[in-house]
Amino acid sequence: MPEGLREFKKKEKLLYAKLVAGSKAFFRAFVTFPRRFVAWGNRKASIVLLPHTGSASRRFQANRFAIGAMALGFVALLGFSLFATGRYAVVVAMLESTRHELSDSRAAIDGLRDSAEALTGSALKFETRLSELLAIAARKKGQPGATATGDDALRAAGLSGLLNMPDTGGLAYRELERLRGLAGYLDSAAPGLEQIATVLAGQKEIMSEIPNIWPIQGGIGHVSMYFGQNENPFSSGQWYLHNGIDISTFGVGNPIIAAADGKVIDVSYDAGLGNCVTIQHSHGFLTRYGHLRSFKVTKGQQVVQGQVIGTLGNTGKTTGPHLHYEVHLGTSVIDPLRFLNVKRAGSP
Repeated sequence: MPEGLREFKKKEKLLYAKLVAGSKAFFRAFVTFPRRFVAWGNRKASIVLLPHTGSASRRFQANRFAIGAMALGFVALLGFSLFATGRYAVVVAMLESTRHELSDSRAAIDGLRDSAEALTGSALKFETRLSELLAIAARKKGQPGATATGDDALRAAGLSGLLNMPDTGGLAYRELERLRGLAGYLDSAAPGLEQIATVLAGQKEIMSEIPNIWPIQGGIGHVSMYFGQNENPFSSGQWYLHNGIDISTFGVGNPIIAAADGKVIDVSYDAGLGNCVTIQHSHGFLTRYGHLRSFKVTKGQQVVQGQVIGTLGNTGKTTGPHLHYEVHLGTSVIDPLRFLNVKRAGSP
């Protein structure tokens, strides 16, 4: 047998012997481990308590298994205590946060309730005004029932059910029902408001056809001579009938506006009124604007209420710059202030 093969066989046998010996030792240890562990755990251990008062000491004996079980129980109890303490802190924090949220919610509910009460009060005032306007609108349009009672107007406006709501259910339920009633009321009030808007639109059209606004833009100026009997500024001691009013702004160039919708029928120069514009309106009205500095319209032009027709000046026979403003109704000359009291200073 070659020398190399003999050496390999020798090592193989040695390895095999070691493996067999190791396996036997492991098996013996595996078989004897429970018995040794039980024997180790059954060994007694003594716990001695030595008081500082000089009294007799106390000795307690227990096997290792009991001591291990007590130690394990202590560790488990300590871990549970730590977990419970942490969980308790979390729950307390959550409860505190919930308490704050509940407090905020209560405050919000109180605010909502107050707002609902205020809204209900406003609805009562609105109902009163709306019922009055509906009655006026009915009379304007010649509808029957124009003299209906407040309760009839209330039912027509849709507030009757809201204001006479039965006091049943909880507070939140009543507030919710009241808000729903207000929403329904606002929806039902829309037709009445449309009716009022139609009437007011018709009135606005009529008002724009009547010379009722201040003839100087912005409502500036003051009356320097009124309509009627006045002392003649050019003849001391003599009186004459002043056919209009004179309005002064202590300057020139202020825009002069049409007092109503109409058609310009004359743009000319008059020896007394100087530069003069005359406008024909509906319903037999005519207005004349004298002493203008310049014209902004031409004869035959249609103008609307508030449109600039010229500028204030000092032309013609005057004692200073001002606007001479006349209002005619049919063949009569009337006091312009009777209409300027209706709508002053060119306000819309």
